[in-house]
Amino acid sequence: MNSLIKNLFFKNSPKIKAFAITRLHASEIEEKVYLKSGGQKLDITSTNSMICLDPFCMAAWVTKQDVDLIDHQTATVQFFKGAKLNADINVWLIEKIPATHGYLLLYRIKKVNNYQLNPLHRLVFFGYFLRSKTNTYYSRKVISALYSYPRSIIIVSYQDESYCNIFPMDIHGYIEEEDMYILGLRTTNVTLDKILEAKKVVVCDTNEVDINIVYDLGKHSSKSPASQDQLPFKTNESELFKFPIPDFTANYKEIEIIANKKMGYHMLMIGKVVNQKQFKSDPASLYHVGFLQFQKSNYKSIDGLF
Repeated sequence: MNSLIKNLFFKNSPKIKAFAITRLHASEIEEKVYLKSGGQKLDITSTNSMICLDPFCMAAWVTKQDVDLIDHQTATVQFFKGAKLNADINVWLIEKIPATHGYLLLYRIKKVNNYQLNPLHRLVFFGYFLRSKTNTYYSRKVISALYSYPRSIIIVSYQDESYCNIFPMDIHGYIEEEDMYILGLRTTNVTLDKILEAKKVVVCDTNEVDINIVYDLGKHSSKSPASQDQLPFKTNESELFKFPIPDFTANYKEIEIIANKKMGYHMLMIGKVVNQKQFKSDPASLYHVGFLQFQKSNYKSIDGLF
């Protein structure tokens, strides 16, 4: 029965899952994200990020000039590819954090609408193929909407005298205008308290790494990370913090944590980039893209064991 339904609705998809994996250069991303509020529509493609999955929250950075043009309490985040609206999310403001050149707006997600494919495809996808006792129909719709924009996978590195952890994340964002980095780390991750105490962390791109190595790093990182001599790749030291840097990365950023806020299941950490190194021009990255969004894209799928 499962294969019959799959052939009826998603015949050309080898595996149906919440999101697909691809490797892209930033210039190859086809989607755009906008913040619509107070009669304004602001491009937040490069300044939006997820920050918590329970409850669902996201962040957007806007300039000082733009912040006065929008409704400070409610807004709609829209996900486009070309002229087509693929999803939208209604949000309400949690906090407005001032920065040097603008404001970081923290939003709680309320209502979500998905528009990819047709209503029957979406019903079968959310209600049948993604059915699970561990999440709700609503949560599946929100995840699909959030990943209507490709979310890059990074590698996070932390080390102290007696401890080391290198693990992947896709709940993060870089605000180039502020040299600000934001990370949403699960509160159950054993490394969280260490990062908050040291106020230091390094993030690296996933330019050339195999996706299965990335997922292997994530399997036990929250509770019992692999020791450095067990890693399937070589490492170098970061320039300032002396944290281990995987040899497959083309860029890394050393970040000083300047603020944090518990959002729910995730801790939001806000950091200032104090040093960065780029070894290759125009590096690529692994990305998660929502399954429905991926169906009409030109992206090439990468198989991963997750």
